[in-house]
Amino acid sequence: MPASDFMLRFHLAERLAHWLYALFFLGAFLSGVLMWAPATREWMGGAREAVSRYHAFVGLAMVLLPLLLMLVMDRRRLRENLREVDWWTGEDGRWLVLALRGYLLRGRPMPPQGRFNAGQKLNVVLVAAMAVGFATTGGILMHKASFPAWLVTRALWLHGFLAVLAFTLFLGHLAHVFLTRHGRHYLNGMVTGHVPEWLARERHQRWWEQCRGKEAGEEPMQGPEV
Repeated sequence: MPASDFMLRFHLAERLAHWLYALFFLGAFLSGVLMWAPATREWMGGAREAVSRYHAFVGLAMVLLPLLLMLVMDRRRLRENLREVDWWTGEDGRWLVLALRGYLLRGRPMPPQGRFNAGQKLNVVLVAAMAVGFATTGGILMHKASFPAWLVTRALWLHGFLAVLAFTLFLGHLAHVFLTRHGRHYLNGMVTGHVPEWLARERHQRWWEQCRGKEAGEEPMQGPEV
């Protein structure tokens, strides 16, 4: 397919932030599982304290480094992404309903979407909320001597619940990439930055129309700038 049939969807800073978050997430999850599982917890013995500190530093890096990278490398793109994620329409609601009914997995037509579809917007919101939750509960657990026992117990439970939820989202992410017709193109977009134009037209129609309208010198559509 010629280069003109591809569209730039993700800038370099976005791609680096995505893979950086994924790398630190896996490190934090694996170290957390090692401390949680009885067999590995007993096997670590005195090294558990060092693993706990490693887990905390990796978790902090997971939350902060991708954001700092975007702020340093492409602050304008970060603002655009935040506006895009914050802009919800009736079509986004319809997209979510149809996705839950299996339309997306069966390759059925979906409501027109922007550069981020409603599922991707919801994923960003959940990841951001979980990052705040991880940072808050992790901070309590790292300084548990300074907090009452009931708060530490609840923080530990919530931290574990967030880890299960985050890993479930991660598995759903992988399932979409490897089990859907469009998945490998989305993965390639997060590696090279580009997606096929047919994919943009089929699954992100509003974004595709907006980009083509800018190229033709037309008035931009109402909504967040992309």
